[in-house]
Amino acid sequence: MRTPLLTAVAVLALTSTAATPRPPLHENLRTLTPPSGSALDAEVDPAGDRLYVSSSDGTAHRLTVYSTATGDPVGEPVALPAPATVMTLGASGTVYLGLSTRIAAYDTASGTLTDHRIAIDGSVTHLAADPGQGRLYVGNQAAKSVTVYDTATGAPVGEPVVLPFHPAGLAVDTTHHTGYATYVGGAVENGSVVYRNVLTTVDGTTGRLTGTVSLGSTALGSMGVTVDPVGRTGYVANLAAGTVSVVDLKEQKVTGTLAVDGNPKALAYDPGTSTLYAARTGASSVAVVDPAKGEVTETITTGERPAALALDPEEHTLYTVAGGAVTQTARKAPPEPTPEPTPTTTQEPTGPTPEPTPTEPTTPAPTDTTPTPTPTPTPTPTATATAEPTPDPDSTTTPPPPPDTPTPTPTGADTGTSTTEDTGPNTHANTSTDTGTSTTGSTGSTGSTGSTGGLAATGSRILPVTLAAASLAALGGAALVLSRARRRGAAAPEEDDGTP
Repeated sequence: MRTPLLTAVAVLALTSTAATPRPPLHENLRTLTPPSGSALDAEVDPAGDRLYVSSSDGTAHRLTVYSTATGDPVGEPVALPAPATVMTLGASGTVYLGLSTRIAAYDTASGTLTDHRIAIDGSVTHLAADPGQGRLYVGNQAAKSVTVYDTATGAPVGEPVVLPFHPAGLAVDTTHHTGYATYVGGAVENGSVVYRNVLTTVDGTTGRLTGTVSLGSTALGSMGVTVDPVGRTGYVANLAAGTVSVVDLKEQKVTGTLAVDGNPKALAYDPGTSTLYAARTGASSVAVVDPAKGEVTETITTGERPAALALDPEEHTLYTVAGGAVTQTARKAPPEPTPEPTPTTTQEPTGPTPEPTPTEPTTPAPTDTTPTPTPTPTPTPTATATAEPTPDPDSTTTPPPPPDTPTPTPTGADTGTSTTEDTGPNTHANTSTDTGTSTTGSTGSTGSTGSTGGLAATGSRILPVTLAAASLAALGGAALVLSRARRRGAAAPEEDDGTP
């Protein structure tokens, strides 16, 4: 009975645990709103604990610095000559800002802005930096190209990589010094429009195109891109398809697809927690994706139409530009006790252990029930067992032999009666009937009384073997007396002395 109960408890515990929703690992700390206008882009400096937010109200354009610890503004906003639609953090604490037709540089140490740091022939739509190599990757929408620049000199590295369509996303693998850009566009083939979604690879050392990966043919397809430098894996957001393509960057091939609804666009990857973040422009939230499980594990609520993401990999904090403000989201440490029902499941193997099915009925049964009838205080029914006529010692007349039927059937330990024939000179037999006392005739004496049978009198337990032996002895004695009486009756003539 114990096992079914334990099993039922375990099942109920597992069911209640499974029904409990998984606790969120992310918490929105605060929303940072620029002093004027709407936020356009954000960039975080983990070393300086600073967040840089560009904003514009149509006429005034600013760069505001915030403390990532408190969310408070640091100093006064910096006036910009044009809207900074994109930003990236380079070497030596320099923030590069794309001001449409040029690139400006902001020195975070001195707080000074240098305009026209790098001249661009066209329009800047994407920026990505490799501080270790001193490279800046620039996506040019008007020129439909990606160009690598040396940040020390401001000169281009090699020739621009010209694409069939303008770049839609840009990211850099700072470990392997390689840039990745996406583009999507349609072309008329055989009288119908065919869309191409492609991921291109650009070498940071030479500035040349080194590979392309086809990502399908969905309209409004490949947009945002991010890189896992440890696993050499690229992730590309397919806006209209509601998916994220997984690309093996070393083998240059697609290895999987992650379902992320809500029109994913901007992406960010945290290598420290192996977590992928996807801004869902159609759902006003950010999807937290576990690439290993291939599923969305959590949803972070943000402002409307999140368009850009910035990640602090040291503090595992995400900054989302949405609804004209920036949402700061921190990843919490998972709880120490694992939410899985570990203590409950361990009860299942212990259930069968205490079940004493074979031992409970067998252990007490033979020892407790056998000796119970032994210490019977008053064996009254055994009085008729000695109904055999006792010969008179003064009479010379031999009694007739008793009939065959009066011989009592011994009941073993229940009668407590012991009959022993006297083999001395006397011619009569001692017959003793008592309650637990055995009278034994001694050899060569007349009717002497033996020692008391203490086993039956004290109520001690007698083993079945001893009881059987006593019963056999009683039977043997009774049979011997009966046999001798028959022989005497056969030898002497029958006389009627008037004794019934």
